[in-house]
Amino acid sequence: MPTLSADAADTISLVRQLQLLDDSTIRLLEQLFSNRLDAELVTSLVGGREESLAIAMFRLCAGTHTEHILGYALRFLADLVYADHEIGVQLGRDECQQKFGGHPASLLLQIASSHSESLGIANPAIFLAATALRYGSYEGNENTFMEFFALARHTFSPETLQVTAVEFTVQACVQLARRKDFRQLFFKENIPSFIPHLLTDIVSSDSATIIQAIYETLLLSWLLSFEYEGLVLLVRERMIPQLHRVLQRVQKEKCIRVALMTLLNMAEAERKYMNKLLNPSSEEWVDDRIYLLGRLHQGETPEQMSSTFKKGPSLVAEMVSVGMIKTLSQISRRKFGDEDINIMVDQLSAAMESSMHVLTSFSQYRGEVLSGVLEWTPVHTSTKFWKEKAVKVEDNGYEVLLALGKVLRESKDEVTLAVSCHDLGEIIRYHPTGRNLLTLPAMVGVKERVMMLMSHSNPEVAKEALLCTQKIMVQRWEYMQATA
Repeated sequence: MPTLSADAADTISLVRQLQLLDDSTIRLLEQLFSNRLDAELVTSLVGGREESLAIAMFRLCAGTHTEHILGYALRFLADLVYADHEIGVQLGRDECQQKFGGHPASLLLQIASSHSESLGIANPAIFLAATALRYGSYEGNENTFMEFFALARHTFSPETLQVTAVEFTVQACVQLARRKDFRQLFFKENIPSFIPHLLTDIVSSDSATIIQAIYETLLLSWLLSFEYEGLVLLVRERMIPQLHRVLQRVQKEKCIRVALMTLLNMAEAERKYMNKLLNPSSEEWVDDRIYLLGRLHQGETPEQMSSTFKKGPSLVAEMVSVGMIKTLSQISRRKFGDEDINIMVDQLSAAMESSMHVLTSFSQYRGEVLSGVLEWTPVHTSTKFWKEKAVKVEDNGYEVLLALGKVLRESKDEVTLAVSCHDLGEIIRYHPTGRNLLTLPAMVGVKERVMMLMSHSNPEVAKEALLCTQKIMVQRWEYMQATA
């Protein structure tokens, strides 16, 4: 048998001294301690003794206060769980709690908290605690779950996050999020609010560890994105720009794959929502909680609530607005070992191209203006749209132009006012008759209203009003010369 390491020898010595385990289990530990762990080895040596081994290792961790032995035992148990998930299952079994002397997660979290400065102890302890919680039940263990999430929030709170301080906690969260029935706990504890922080503020001298931490964080995002409430919370935390940033800057294939999978979950959720809204009799089954998406971007006024609910969550539109189409085009030219990446790129690109066709259609714009609530969707900032469609404001007796004027005169919503000023400026800029549109009887007072908005307390409204006023004041010489 290979020679035991110093830590392993000390551990076996302590086990014998305290008579924690029987000779058979001690011999098994000596075999495991002496070899490099992998799934095949663990399965061959353990072979149906997962429960007794899990109990033995837990008793060892619970029975020692010697730090180097405690750290070694915890790390070894974590490696065992990684190699054979059946050992982890034993940590969560309710019927084993009496043999453990209580729920293992509770003691493991206590160890993590009391040794927070010793990452060699705290990190595997919180990972093992999450494993025990994952394979157990929520009922009867509510306080232990609360302790876990309190520890996670504390770990994720510093302005700068060291990889070594957060990596095991992120992995622990991924463990729990694999249980669909536990995902609601993440939303209740507002864990999604930390995800952008984890993606952007992790530091380490080793770039490989940063990539791995980003990958684990993306896995957590992906798992939470299977729930509609999770999608809402992630998007509210500006997760779409964060995922776009990952696709732009991170070259690692596995990170690209998980980012794309999360975006596809968003696109598919929006497709199902719109199908349900437009085809109530559709036979496609969807969870009733999908209607949470309809209130994703809603404001506080009744008009905003109604308008946003009807227009839907606009997730694909946001992808378009952050420049995702160009980024996906660049990714599509790369060669990947995982062929699914190119398939996902094609699927997401198709969803965005379809969305762009709708978003930049005049009928879509007309519907938005007539709703009285405007948002910064891609159509408003598309120069191509204004060049091609500005003349269509004449349709139906200048219906859209007059509705836009009414919005400017009557709306109190700051985003709507800013977008309306922008749109009016673009219409004047690209319509053949330019500022003469403001001489229509129904547009009386609109110019004065825009000029008043230049002193609005909201900087965005004031800026857009100023830009619109400048466009109004520019004389359209080409029109005047053509009609002279």
